[in-house]
Amino acid sequence: MAEITIRHTRADGTLIVGSEPGDGILKLLNPFGFRYARTVGHIYLRGSRDRAADTRRIRGAQTALEGQGHAVTLSIDETVRRAFEDAEQERYGRAGERAVRLGARADSLQESSDEKWAEGRRIAASYQGEPVKVDHYSAGKHLRDLGKARRLFGESVAEQKAADRYGNLADAAAGFEEGRKHTGTTLRRLEELRADRRRVERQMAAAVQAASQVAGTGAAVAPEALVETLVRLDADHYDLCDQIAHWEQHLAQAEADGAKVWRPEDFTPGDYVGLGERWYLVLRVNAKTLTVPKSVDFRAKVYDRRNQLGTRTSTLPYDKVTGRMSGEDMAAMLQAETPAT
Repeated sequence: MAEITIRHTRADGTLIVGSEPGDGILKLLNPFGFRYARTVGHIYLRGSRDRAADTRRIRGAQTALEGQGHAVTLSIDETVRRAFEDAEQERYGRAGERAVRLGARADSLQESSDEKWAEGRRIAASYQGEPVKVDHYSAGKHLRDLGKARRLFGESVAEQKAADRYGNLADAAAGFEEGRKHTGTTLRRLEELRADRRRVERQMAAAVQAASQVAGTGAAVAPEALVETLVRLDADHYDLCDQIAHWEQHLAQAEADGAKVWRPEDFTPGDYVGLGERWYLVLRVNAKTLTVPKSVDFRAKVYDRRNQLGTRTSTLPYDKVTGRMSGEDMAAMLQAETPAT
């Protein structure tokens, strides 16, 4: 039996130390999401890097290993981390490598598909639509050639579909960094991160308050348990602060480079806000959204009081705004588009 250490840090994720190829450890841990990585030479838990320890999976892996007689030691240190900037750059690098790999696969499949289709066409064209002469000595070869052509056509179509799929995946990987850095996406991400940070802060305060309320009683919280909880939450809080600082800096740089980040001070009631090719009358300016008319006229390019559904309204978040137009400019544009009588 082996002596196994399940080690977790946020910098490296959850790793299995002490396993050797072929010892059966990987098979035992597969149900808990563990895989083998040649790049690190260890069994690892997928998705565990830059995150808090997944104690449910780790405990499950420990139980499975001990059930087979292995000696298991847990080593969890939430304070060992890497900078978010480093993790983000690594993601961009992996996406770039993935784009190259998938693009090469798509090109290879496309080339093979084209060759098989051309060969199938050549075989079929060689008979110029001539029917099979069932009583002639050439019938066997004719049937075999037609069968080969059908097989080539089928393989060509299947490979074309695969080439299209890999091409789409390559395009998605190539656009990963641009999508991550998009200003609208960044604004939405910052909103979620700030909400997560507030949640963690409430959890930290609640843990301390709960421990204080039962202090000196039979239900007192063990100091070690409280410290463990606060260390984990503090690590979460630090990571969230690191991410927020990164994206705030990115947003500031994007604005300095000319990107427009829409805010409440950019609008007043009576303006029109752009969303793609449509324009909406601004009814009210809120801290996080703009109140606009709601309409069922899906063909309209301008939503205002004329096609409003009664008094119903909707909201448009600032991160989706694509433009602004004053009420005077909109009136002038609508007048210019009105046919002369």
